[in-house]
Amino acid sequence: MTILGTATASRKVQLYKTKFIDTRKRRSGSGSRRQGTDDMAITKTAVVFSGRNGLDFIELRSGVLRIPDVTLRLREAQAILDAMDLPKIDLLASVAADDEHFFRNIQLKSLAAAIVQVGLFDRYMKTQKRPDYMLGNSNGDSAMLVCSGRQTFKEMIESSQAIATLRPSSDKVVQLVAQPLPLLSGLNLTEYSAMESKLNTTGQLEYEGVKGSSMELRKLVGNLHQDQGVDRFINIGPASALRGSDYRMMGAGDIESVDSIELDPMLGWFWRNVRPQAVALAQ
Repeated sequence: MTILGTATASRKVQLYKTKFIDTRKRRSGSGSRRQGTDDMAITKTAVVFSGRNGLDFIELRSGVLRIPDVTLRLREAQAILDAMDLPKIDLLASVAADDEHFFRNIQLKSLAAAIVQVGLFDRYMKTQKRPDYMLGNSNGDSAMLVCSGRQTFKEMIESSQAIATLRPSSDKVVQLVAQPLPLLSGLNLTEYSAMESKLNTTGQLEYEGVKGSSMELRKLVGNLHQDQGVDRFINIGPASALRGSDYRMMGAGDIESVDSIELDPMLGWFWRNVRPQAVALAQ
């Protein structure tokens, strides 16, 4: 997993960001020109949801809690959980917890990451156009399914594997801060798939599944680039499931990879608060 960000002059931290300029290539041929001007090739964009490991660093968790769109989604999820027959769990406190406590319930960690990614996508859509494609995990807690409209936010919460870990077991209540050992059982292997934005019969945009799935996110990214001409990938993490080297290994110099937070002019503070040590671990 890699953190994507922007190095500042004062700290000189080299964050893992792959960005190849000149992604729009001129087309040639009789159909490539408009009257009086050159027609530039359309840049296709895909949003990449990094999955259950997007919050694996305390600085990232502390940072996302300062983003209003994220806290709104966490509060919405909290209301859904409060309406269920479950022991009390404070999602905001869970995300803010130190690593020792945050990693004790892997299923709840996965759910928290998905909730945060839905919030980050809400934020992304305030300043950017709707992406042509989405990539992410298609099983478990999936921000991609929610953001593509294939599943409601409430359905993601209520069907999460984390719910079972929050229910009482005999006379003992399972809580995030009370687990002596990490909860690993019941967590499925991650399967990734892609969604494509298309016009439906009523002229509305909706996302349809792209044929094929894989346990390798890099393989799907490569397929979208080679087969569909996608050359801009936006990470929704905040940590990234792919390294800059993963994009470079595809052998294409026209791929642009950038973090969604970097695109928001109001969130310039986010990556400045990440320690160089955390960046090194993420790489």
